[in-house]
Amino acid sequence: MQVVIVVVAVQDEASKFFADSAIDALKRLGAKDPIKPEYRGSFAFVGYSGVKQPTWITQQWRGDGQGPSEISVKVPLIPSA
Repeated sequence: MQVVIVVVAVQDEASKFFADSAIDALKRLGAKDPIKPEYRGSFAFVGYSGVKQPTWITQQWRGDGQGPSEISVKVPLIPSA
């Protein structure tokens, strides 16, 4: 299986573009509800596709007028044993 690190960042308006298939894909990468941002909200996510979900998967969303979603995460590039 291919290992992929996924980074998603949305600011201002993407609520109408979050189709059910996109939400399902994000959940497979480790995202948790709530995923779909509110109208004019923001969303940030760092996820992973691989056999074992790592602990560094993170996400944040903020509503309209609450500022940007900001996340910070250290992703080890060498898998731990």
